[in-house]
Amino acid sequence: MSSEEHTSDAPPAHVDPPTHPDIRRVGAPPLPPDRTPSEAEMEGTLAGRDRLAAAAFDISMRTGHPSPLDVLSRAEQPPIIPGYDIVAELARGGMGVVYSARDLVLEREVAIKTLLPGMATRAELLAQFVREAKITARLQHPGVPPIHAIGTLPDGRPFLVMKLIRGRTLQEEIENCDRQHDLPRLVGVFEQICQTVGYAHSLGIIHRDLKPLNIMVGAFGEVQVMDWGLAREVRGVRRDLPDDLPLDMTRKGGPPTPTTGSTRIGRAKGTSSFMPPEQARGDWDSVDARADVFTLGGVLCTILTGRPPYTGPNGQAILGLAVEGNLDGAFERLDASGADPELISLAKRCLSPEAADRPGSGKVVAEAVAAYRSRVEERARRAATESAVSAARLEEAAHGHALAYCTLASALQDKGDLPAAIEAYHEALRLNPNFAPAYANLGVALHDTGDLPGAIAAYRVAIDLDP
Repeated sequence: MSSEEHTSDAPPAHVDPPTHPDIRRVGAPPLPPDRTPSEAEMEGTLAGRDRLAAAAFDISMRTGHPSPLDVLSRAEQPPIIPGYDIVAELARGGMGVVYSARDLVLEREVAIKTLLPGMATRAELLAQFVREAKITARLQHPGVPPIHAIGTLPDGRPFLVMKLIRGRTLQEEIENCDRQHDLPRLVGVFEQICQTVGYAHSLGIIHRDLKPLNIMVGAFGEVQVMDWGLAREVRGVRRDLPDDLPLDMTRKGGPPTPTTGSTRIGRAKGTSSFMPPEQARGDWDSVDARADVFTLGGVLCTILTGRPPYTGPNGQAILGLAVEGNLDGAFERLDASGADPELISLAKRCLSPEAADRPGSGKVVAEAVAAYRSRVEERARRAATESAVSAARLEEAAHGHALAYCTLASALQDKGDLPAAIEAYHEALRLNPNFAPAYANLGVALHDTGDLPGAIAAYRVAIDLDP
């Protein structure tokens, strides 16, 4: 878990974000709240837990340290959910917990998210969980993790079953990259992020907490935008769900860090080191798709410089910079990054303190990135073509010089100066190693000197080059 504070309840994105309490399961559905598990169902779930316990005991015996399951069991037991075998706890926030699990029907790995015990009585948290789930469920896009099931635990807590995401966060990718070597790949990742966010914007949904920690990058290039816990609709009539909960209801645990900042100050919700000024001020009527564009600029800034737009000694200082829209430090770091001026310019436009000066949506940013990458590829193709033409011209010149040396060698051979002729033939072949006539004439000269093995070798090369 990062020490950075969050305002949504989903733990950092090592697994899918929450999903959705109105969707029914693909395959065998979880039991409804009014039916208790059968004896067979309970035996299957407990058998899976026994296997896990045996494996944990083996780890503990071999290492001499408590196993992760020992620690988990002392804190709390994972829920029993018919049809699923809970494997391990993956992440925990101030309100929610995510487990890895085995889908016993479809035989696949999944992630299961639920609220922490005791949260079922908090109506506002249930509403937030439902809102996040419904919004995420509407985002049918390859860049948003899909939901597999929804259900309710016996104590009233909702749970969500979703795709298990394996990979690294974009933050980890940035921290461990060779920026000069990996920048083209990371820019490609950024384009996919922008496309996903642009799709959400086309549905009138904004994320409000985009940052590298909320982006997962898979081993095969898949990019997933996670943690839609702060997402809201900015158009339409779906206002049946509460939107802006009090901030202390929506923060995750963990102290703020000097470089990322706290999100628990005033009415600001999000991550202060990435917030646009209108969001930092809590001016929610002004927060629209362009607020996400600002945070996309923050993600690009982090890719190019290794640091978020706002940094400072503590959360209060960082939030102060965000409220003021003071981006002097970010722009200085961008200018010193050595990145392509086009990327620096795009990052600065996205990070404009005034929303009106930013691109209008994630789709517009994605198009700008795609156009930039196309120009880079075109420049690379043009450079490769020019290099090939230059090489061809050099080869043509070398061939002409080789022909001249071959003619000189032939004249020397006619005069009987075989050593000089052989030397000229070798020079011709140095200039053009594939010049078959030079090999043939060299073979004749070597034959005349009595060097039959050398002559045969030269003849063979001439035949290979020009059968």
